[in-house]
Amino acid sequence: MSDFLYILWTIVSFIIGVLWSIVWFILRDLLSTLLWVGIAIWLAFVLRYRSFGLGSLALLRWVRYAAAWGWRWLRGTPSDAALRAPPPVTKIVKEYRQHIPLGYISASEQMNVLIIGLLIIMANV
Repeated sequence: MSDFLYILWTIVSFIIGVLWSIVWFILRDLLSTLLWVGIAIWLAFVLRYRSFGLGSLALLRWVRYAAAWGWRWLRGTPSDAALRAPPPVTKIVKEYRQHIPLGYISASEQMNVLIIGLLIIMANV
């Protein structure tokens, strides 16, 4: 009896291993791509709101909105019912500063410096 169970377990584990290898071969690139797309979207929100905290909160609001829309689509709920979009974030500026603070660098300048630095590193390697 134990020999039969051993052979049965060997066959079942081999089949499951082959199936998992095929599924992982397909999913690994998809998951990596989705992760990088998610990071790029998060970075866009961070740059848009000029703050890691506010950008992350805005991303969470939009993810919640998209999840509600997707859940309605899965349930088959009619789409004519209003889905509330997340309210825009308005900042109240109390004081206007005409000068640029010391150490301020725009995102474009930061990217330029990063690319120049990478080119220098690549040239010396």
